[in-house]
Parts: sequence; structure tokens; C-alpha cells
Amino acid sequence: MANTGIDESIRDTFQTSLKSSALHAPKELGNGKYTLPIFAAAWAAGNLFEGVPVAETAGEWGERSIRSILVGAPPMLALQSLTGASRPGESSSGSSWMPLQDNNGVSGHSFMGAVPFLTAAQMADDPWAKAALYAGSTLVPLSRVNDDDHYASQAFLGWWVAFLATRAVDHTQSGKSNWSFTPWMTPDSTGVRAEIRY
Repeated sequence: MANTGIDESIRDTFQTSLKSSALHAPKELGNGKYTLPIFAAAWAAGNLFEGVPVAETAGEWGERSIRSILVGAPPMLALQSLTGASRPGESSSGSSWMPLQDNNGVSGHSFMGAVPFLTAAQMADDPWAKAALYAGSTLVPLSRVNDDDHYASQAFLGWWVAFLATRAVDHTQSGKSNWSFTPWMTPDSTGVRAEIRY
């Protein structure tokens, strides 16, 4: 998308036909100065009120969300610079990847705003709740495109890094994975060990 005309087409469509003030508000869900304290407070509440189901669920959600940010932030920050793409109207190269030329190739707000929804979706058992939470995870990415602050490819990459990070945390939390890779070290050799459970 970034190196084709798709980003510009989506941008033009949003700015001429789909732009909505209702899509501006979710932007703040991707602002770490608001969301990180909420995650920490939820985590603390879960620890303080052990045995209270709502508090324990909130605590697990807060802990998983913080862990997902810790897992996903380093690759997201690296990708921002490695792709080297610019914001809409910021340079003549637009969304095209120009490695190390700019640092807007991935939307940080999209990443931060998707994490709490994706975390909750992976904790949910009800398929309707899961679907609603996955849909909610797209609100901040849509707001970034709506506000003309990022191209669609940049918003999608932010969401995708959040998805991968929350899935990684979910796998470690629940042990759902039938396979794993771990470092292998002996006095004579080093390598990677693959484990497949069947």
C-alpha cells in the first residue's frame, strides 16, 4: 500500500467523502499519557483486590496490556524509522518507504490504541464480545486516517504490530501454542531448539 497509489486513494476518499468529527475522538485512546496510567491502575487493582472477579479480570487486562506495549514498542519504534515514510503532506515522497528518511512509517497512536481492545478480545470467551472488541481496535487507526495524520498503511502497521504483540503475550499467558522456539546452550554449542507438542 505504501509504495503504490492505494494510500493516496484512501486518503482522498476519507478527506472528500468519509471524514467525520466522530472519528476524531478515539485518537486520545492511543495517547500513552492517558492509557498507561489506566493499565497500571487496573493491574494494581487486580493485585489489591484478589478474590474479587471484576478486579482480577481488570488486573489481568492491565498487566497484559502493559506487557504487550513492552513487547511491541521496540519493533514499532524501529519500523517507524526503518520504513522512513512521512505523514500526509509532509514530504513529496508521501507514504513511500524511504529507509531512515523520516520516522512516521508506523502510527504509534494506532499501536497504543489497539492494544487495550486486542488484549480484551483475546481474554473474552463470548464470540460477540470478541468481535466487538476486535472492531473497537480499529477506532484509533481510523481516527488517524480520518484526521489526515497518517496514511492507511501506517495506521494498519501500527494496528498489526499491536496484534502481534498481544498475541505473543496471550500465548505466554495461556500456553495455547503447540510449538515454541527457545535458545539452546551447552558448553559445546549454541543454537535454537524447536519444540512441537502433539
